[in-house]
Amino acid sequence: MRIAPLTGLRGIAAIAVLLYHIPHSPAFAAFHMTLFSRAYLAVDLFFVLSGFVISIGYYERVVKRPSVASYGDFMLNRMARVWPLHFVVALVFLARILVNVSGDQPVAPTPANIVTNLLMVQSWGWGTQAFAGNSWSVSTELVAYLAYPLVALIAFSRLAWLQALGSVGLLILVAALGHGSKGPLDVNDADSILPVLRCLAGFSLGVIAYRLVRHPRVEQLLGGEHGFIGSCGLIVAALLIPRGDVVVALAFVPLVAACYYNGRTARALLANPVAFHLGLISYSIYLWHPLVRDVFARVLGIAHRHNVVGFDWAFVLALLLVTWLICWASYLLIEVPGHRAIKKLERRFVPRPPLPFQQAAE
Repeated sequence: MRIAPLTGLRGIAAIAVLLYHIPHSPAFAAFHMTLFSRAYLAVDLFFVLSGFVISIGYYERVVKRPSVASYGDFMLNRMARVWPLHFVVALVFLARILVNVSGDQPVAPTPANIVTNLLMVQSWGWGTQAFAGNSWSVSTELVAYLAYPLVALIAFSRLAWLQALGSVGLLILVAALGHGSKGPLDVNDADSILPVLRCLAGFSLGVIAYRLVRHPRVEQLLGGEHGFIGSCGLIVAALLIPRGDVVVALAFVPLVAACYYNGRTARALLANPVAFHLGLISYSIYLWHPLVRDVFARVLGIAHRHNVVGFDWAFVLALLLVTWLICWASYLLIEVPGHRAIKKLERRFVPRPPLPFQQAAE
């Protein structure tokens, strides 16, 4: 089941990360926008969304009716969704490192880095580095997928309150240890377990949020137009708190829950054709945009050396357009066929576990 506002929300988050990263290149430093200065927190929104959306699709099959077959089907589905694009992006970034176009590559093509990147386990805290910088979060999500049955089992038990407190505690711990780059929660160290803890905390809160939206009182609180508007206002207020990254991350929980109820305002802002389209290609946007930015930064540098100045804004607009075209093509030519190919192999070699209604009929 696809809930359009949740898809659109993922697209808005991906664009926020894109606009946050563009000025990180010195060539585009003049295009820094204060509005997106803390958009690294959109990654925490991705983690919450992931736990929530996965629970919509898999709680009944994986947690309520656990089996080796249902867990295997879940993991294969998740890998079919994220691994094909991750694999292609890792190869492209590896080729970039081997060619050494810039003369200064921050990641060495060591055997450990190559193997862990191709297997998508590069950011599990054992010191290996991600070839594509943003892929660290995809790697940490694999830990969350592996742990999903246990996370969801606790989230739907009487210990859910303890899990919620533990998740908040993890976020506070990650933010308090001083490893953040641009802010307290902007932690993605290659040699630390903290990025995994950051992911697990957000993911767990997303699973808990799915449990909460099934409660009538929560629907009464967040289900109307006031719920979506109020949750957006809560995030704005949290962003005004200096170093309040943890508060912002927690404010994502009611926003995701409010989007689930599919209200009129949420649909207008997040389920319109543009936002929904961006949501569909958001994974490609997230992984590809640093490479596109770097290519355009080099072109802009060449232009400046030839006294072509005053058109930097045109380069930024072209960057955004080319990013969109590449990511749309990536979605159609890599993500969708990759998912279908893996699912086809599954249907051929692995018997699919019965759905809940099939078990009931038997």
